Amino acid sequence: MRKTKIFVTLGPSTFSRSMILRLIRAGVDGFRLNFSHGTHEEKEEIIKIIRDIEGRRKLFIPIVGDLQGPVVRVGEMEDLPVKRGDIVYLINDVKGDIEKKEVPVPNEKLYSMIEDGDVILIESGRVVLQVRNILDVKVKAEVLVDGVIKPEKTLAIKGKDIPLPTLSDKDVEDVKFGVEKGLDYIGLSFVRTARDVKGLREILDSLGGEDVKILSKIETKRGVENLKWIVKESDAILVARGDLAIYYDLERIPEIQRDIVRVSRELGKPVMIGTQLLDSMCENPIPSRSEVVDVVAAIREGVDGLLLTGETAIGKYPVESVLWLNRIIREAEKGKIMEVEPKEEELYDRFAHGIVQLSESLGAKIVAYTRKGTTAYRLARYRPNSEVYAFTPMLKAARQLGILRGVKAYTIDETDPQSAFPKIIDFLREKQEITLGDIVILTAGMTAGATDIIRVEKIGVS
Repeated sequence: MRKTKIFVTLGPSTFSRSMILRLIRAGVDGFRLNFSHGTHEEKEEIIKIIRDIEGRRKLFIPIVGDLQGPVVRVGEMEDLPVKRGDIVYLINDVKGDIEKKEVPVPNEKLYSMIEDGDVILIESGRVVLQVRNILDVKVKAEVLVDGVIKPEKTLAIKGKDIPLPTLSDKDVEDVKFGVEKGLDYIGLSFVRTARDVKGLREILDSLGGEDVKILSKIETKRGVENLKWIVKESDAILVARGDLAIYYDLERIPEIQRDIVRVSRELGKPVMIGTQLLDSMCENPIPSRSEVVDVVAAIREGVDGLLLTGETAIGKYPVESVLWLNRIIREAEKGKIMEVEPKEEELYDRFAHGIVQLSESLGAKIVAYTRKGTTAYRLARYRPNSEVYAFTPMLKAARQLGILRGVKAYTIDETDPQSAFPKIIDFLREKQEITLGDIVILTAGMTAGATDIIRVEKIGVS
């Protein structure tokens, strides 16, 4: 069983039912919907398609709704190809004239912070500008890297944190939509402090979304500086590497990625990596050698999942990208992953750790009954080599467990773990997940939030 999960971003390249079905067949475990683009009506239709396929194929597919967050974007304009040495003008307006080389960026706070010599990154550095002169009504900038300036793409000043609110009015409306449509995770963009996570949690609670989990995206300097507290407050972490380049030199990103993964694992929170994993496959049917090495390194760091973005949202080869990622993961998982010393373990965490160690000693598979998913999260924290099968009476919990490395989730119509175990064994035998002679460790919690039952069985002839 492949342990590292594959998540993909849906976009114009993959909005059809046939493409979503092909992606699932290729190995996709979960989907990301980007609230920075498109309408609620479009996303509602996509959610309906995913849930219909999920029901027909008896799957449990997590859906992440990714908030736009405090970001500055280019306004309305035609695509503007630029070359090194070209001069363009940033204007504080919603529309720009490409004949005049105008790039509209309607954000007053941005212009109050720009200084001569500042480096401007568009679309996470696909186009790089340097400020040459600040004029009365516009900013003159020289192009440093060839590319195409496109509308609605992100724009940032390298090394500067523009003081924008963590959640805009649009973000709050998107959160409300996500709760109403049953999304499993809300992706919180540009997290800077644990207070940002708490603020979203309060909004979710007020909307009746207490069961929606928060995926915090680490993509700012302050986010890295406050990493430990953000991780502790979050349900899961995403290393969003593209925007980290706004604050750090590129050669530092691998080290920062490794630190974020390590801290997340130390504190027992699932962690994914995204942005430009197989970026060349937006245009080509096979990845580059360096991309394969990058993906293998991420897997060996022990991440729970990998997120494709442009490759599947706007790329020419979305299904091929998933097939390649699946192939690379399976090969990479044959090697050892980074060892991490758990920190701040509670009693039930240590109990789960003991179960994982016992499974390694006996060569046993792990079966967990978990009401809200807590036991499965604890087990996944310790990266067991054996298969982990998690059963829950709650549909949303089964979907949310789809983010965890090495965990396969199912639902069961049973509220008592002791009564559930015989049914679970029969189910797994029918699915041929366990067979004659297998050793199985059964675990659960007698009370909510606990992990305190353990039973060892050898599967015999029924």
